[in-house]
Amino acid sequence: MLKTPFPWFGGKSKAADLIWSRFGADCGNYIEPFFGSGAVWLNRPTEFAGWATINDLDGNIANAWRSMQSAPDAVAEAAFCPVNECDLHARHLWLVNNAANLAARLMADPDYHEPRTAGWWIWGTCSWIGSGWCAGDGPWHAELDNGGIPALTLGNGGQGVNRQLPHLGNGGQGVNRKLPHLGNGGMGVNRKLEWLKEWFAELSERMEGARVCCGDWERIMSPRTMTRNGIAAVLLDPPYSLTEAVYAHDSSTVSADVRAWCRANGGDPKLRIALCGHDTEHNELTDIGWTIETWAKGGGYQGADDRERIWFSPACITPQAEAEQTSLF
Repeated sequence: MLKTPFPWFGGKSKAADLIWSRFGADCGNYIEPFFGSGAVWLNRPTEFAGWATINDLDGNIANAWRSMQSAPDAVAEAAFCPVNECDLHARHLWLVNNAANLAARLMADPDYHEPRTAGWWIWGTCSWIGSGWCAGDGPWHAELDNGGIPALTLGNGGQGVNRQLPHLGNGGQGVNRKLPHLGNGGMGVNRKLEWLKEWFAELSERMEGARVCCGDWERIMSPRTMTRNGIAAVLLDPPYSLTEAVYAHDSSTVSADVRAWCRANGGDPKLRIALCGHDTEHNELTDIGWTIETWAKGGGYQGADDRERIWFSPACITPQAEAEQTSLF
């Protein structure tokens, strides 16, 4: 299994085999509008030869994968840095302030990418404790002191966030100032550079054939476009309705909106759709022929969660059909 070089809440690496067994390798297109760590795409069957369109609303995620595609060595060099609290805060603030312009450039130019930004973001996700990396909702800002030197300062008012233990004010689009992860798990990507370059080169190779988009999930969800090369595999892993607080963007209606899209399009025989969620979150789809699968995370970023479910559309390959097809050979 090819691993992603940063931790990711809700990653589906352990569900990749299950999902592809329902998609099959004969699909002409693969579409994933909430890409995140990309574990399912990275661990696709070797027989799959179709095209992929992947997307994420977060510019830092889209930039990380575009940069990994085009400039893996440069990303590795930027990510190769020991954990340092001062660097963590300075780069975190820079990334938050750069986020809006980055997303706009990624949306306007399908080839645009920033390798150094990608490396810093990956390094930070490995050094940061818990959620909130690059969320931009903390109270800390960079302001010039009397000598004209940028200094980290605390904003005023608003709802508090945790620095470590103190309750602090929220001044707007700052960052949460926290200690980096100091245990063995917080070594981030501080490994030998050549080993890191080899890993990122392998990721670059596995990202070949994927068009990386940045924006709202619905922008790439036209059924006519998705099925122009035949059957399309569609993986939908939106913020779960019970866990949206851990995501960087306001996602209050995304889960319901995605479910509505599935209800409207799930009957298309050319769409093999997998929708991820928590136990009963999308059970209404079973009324129109969708099936449910349970899968075990077996640990992962937030520990085991036996509430994980995947709903598969009627056109997906069923275990019975898979067994019958195998018996033919």
